[in-house]
Amino acid sequence: MKLATLLPLVLAASSSVAASRNRDYNVVQARQAKIQRDVLDVCAALVDVPLAVSVAPSGISAFIQDNIVAQAAVAVSNIPAVTAELQNLINSRTGKQSCTLPAHAQSICTFAWPCGFECQDGYEPFTLSDTPNPTTCYCPPPSLECNGQCGSFPQGCGSAVPVAPIKRYTKRTEPKCATGKSVCGVEGGKGWECVDTTKDKESCGGCMVPSPFGDSFVEGDDCTTIAHVATGGADCRSGSCYVHSCIDGFAPSAAHDFCVPVLQFKRTILAGGGFKQAGADLKHVVKLGEGAGLRIDVTGL
Repeated sequence: MKLATLLPLVLAASSSVAASRNRDYNVVQARQAKIQRDVLDVCAALVDVPLAVSVAPSGISAFIQDNIVAQAAVAVSNIPAVTAELQNLINSRTGKQSCTLPAHAQSICTFAWPCGFECQDGYEPFTLSDTPNPTTCYCPPPSLECNGQCGSFPQGCGSAVPVAPIKRYTKRTEPKCATGKSVCGVEGGKGWECVDTTKDKESCGGCMVPSPFGDSFVEGDDCTTIAHVATGGADCRSGSCYVHSCIDGFAPSAAHDFCVPVLQFKRTILAGGGFKQAGADLKHVVKLGEGAGLRIDVTGL
């Protein structure tokens, strides 16, 4: 990029200065140990020198600090204006190139190699056999990579800079059970066990104590806690409770999934054909009882 293109910016910013011959106006120049002169004269002198540089947008800040023409422009304007002008000059160049830098690289934009770079952090440039310039940065052996650095680490690679611990609530890794069994929790603790929920009558159809590793909700049934079921009177069959025995006064329901009350009728000896009438009344009671969901025990009649 020819720095002579910065001349319009310098001239525009210094026009009022050129019109004024007040030597005490410029505080910065007044403090310099040199002969005071107009900025226009300095710019003309600078423009008379053939200057040409190559610069990338990422290097504009360093360029302004190091280049005398850019510094002259800043002196009569300001850094944001000069930065914007340099950016426009770069973007308007027909021969500009867009470059992607590899990891651990810093741009060294030059005329011969617009996308040039140099490797940092102990890494070295790597050049393919069919390319004139390096294409990436690598860590050559016997050096090792550690936390973004390439070098020798006799004590091993430690962790990166420690940071304050952040409290997170995450699920622990769930263990695996044999095929057909589920991971269920253990009552009163954080332990776990493998359960066949298709047969286990205390966790029938799912875990009664949720797994400590997954979602915390109850999925199954405890067949032993069914109301009025006799001790050992319920099993788990294919993931569903099956009641086959209840305490006195109750009997398994038609679906064998709970216990229902039982109406007991005892035979009454009636004279003069009374028993026959009692049997007829009993059939009516049985029919009403079954309609109400009750199980009628007519044994012994």
